[in-house]
Amino acid sequence: MKSSYKTTTKDTFINGLADFLLIPLTFIKLPLLTKNLSASEYGMWGLMHTTAGLALPLTTLGLGVAMSRFLPGEKDKDKLSEGFYSVFTIRIALCLLIISLLLIFKEFIALRFFDENIKVVELMTLFIIVNTIQPIYMRMVTIFRLIKTRSIIRIIDAYLPISIIAILFYFDFGLISIIKSVIIVKILITFFLFLYTFPRVGFKFPKFKPLKGYFEYGLPTLPASLGFWLVNLSDRFLVTFFLGTSAVGIYTASYQIGSLPYMLSALINFVLMVSLSKLYDEGKIEEVKTHLSFAMKYFLTISIPFIFGSLVLTKEVLILFSTEEIAFAGEVITPMIGLGFVFLGIYNIMKYILLITKKTKILPFIWLISLPINLCLNLILIPKIGINGAAISTVLSYLIAMVLIIYFAFREFTFDIKINFIFKSIFSSLIMGFALKNLTRYTEINIMLIIAIGSACYFIMLFILKGITRSEFIFFKDVIWKRN
Repeated sequence: MKSSYKTTTKDTFINGLADFLLIPLTFIKLPLLTKNLSASEYGMWGLMHTTAGLALPLTTLGLGVAMSRFLPGEKDKDKLSEGFYSVFTIRIALCLLIISLLLIFKEFIALRFFDENIKVVELMTLFIIVNTIQPIYMRMVTIFRLIKTRSIIRIIDAYLPISIIAILFYFDFGLISIIKSVIIVKILITFFLFLYTFPRVGFKFPKFKPLKGYFEYGLPTLPASLGFWLVNLSDRFLVTFFLGTSAVGIYTASYQIGSLPYMLSALINFVLMVSLSKLYDEGKIEEVKTHLSFAMKYFLTISIPFIFGSLVLTKEVLILFSTEEIAFAGEVITPMIGLGFVFLGIYNIMKYILLITKKTKILPFIWLISLPINLCLNLILIPKIGINGAAISTVLSYLIAMVLIIYFAFREFTFDIKINFIFKSIFSSLIMGFALKNLTRYTEINIMLIIAIGSACYFIMLFILKGITRSEFIFFKDVIWKRN
């Protein structure tokens, strides 16, 4: 038990380190884009990514999560190769269908959502293609437990485009050029992933009959994935519809900061699925519970102080990393979005109980309830109170999803969520918030230094309250520096 726990923890740490290195990207990319693009152009940039994200579950049909469930334990290379290329073929076919529809209706889409810019819509279709292919190879890298490689690729995939974008802005290139640069980088990275995984996967012609089990497992997750993406992304389309691309640009910028807790839950998502599936199939339920308990504590340790910190510092952070227009509009939005993503992070961890127990048919039900509520609230609130209405809709939708997933997951089995730790984290966060509030009075102190001091206050207080114990520090040290 200890060995597998350490292995998962080490993988999570490596993955987490990559995500930690990606966190500054938000604070680099946001000012770079918002200060060099108009609010309308930034809105189109965000909407392009939103559309690509919405297309992803439609090209997946739940096969991605099925790959993570069945392929890790596949020892026959031929069957592994057949499974991979069968999934690959289906996803490409679906992707081509989607982009064909987008191209047929490109004039209408451009007129209604992209300020009549047909070129952006055309480039968006290329972006969707590469955004469909790249995750397939990345999932195989994860399945092979090549966590270091995956982490390096993710860092390159994040920082290389933004470096090129900075150069393009220096020479006064605009929106079309930065979209092209991102597409080219993603193509190159996808090609590298192909070269890297091909020796391990090999090649076998697809055999679609064995995919019956994949679809039986994964297809019920499609409505859930689609429901999630609609809740997560539909607000951008509705803000554009009611308020225009400038408003969605402001909303997207605030959303970027508020979504940081979701990045924290993503630290463990890929690693956790592979590990839990294997442990559950081996009948090691107690180890599964230990992993889940660790994941929940890890997530809450960081996400709870984020909420308290955002209540105090959102305006200062947004002024520093965007524009005053965005800062004043996003002062209320960002903490609300952050709270919503804490709920979503808890949902994502609890979701694994239903995935490993193959109770995937429950997931669509959750979003079947959350999605209509989200859409109705957006339609009511956005016309009345603007982008704040979109934020409120997001928070309430994720809260409902979290409550429902906890109910259904705990019907399968429970694990220790460490309620005492939550209270200790909240109390430590309050102390941190008080310190941050007082530090902001001193305008000569750099905002990043204020954040660092506040974070130190939080962890010191948490350590004093024994929310984090000395033995946990020693355990992590062993995981990081000792090889198993």
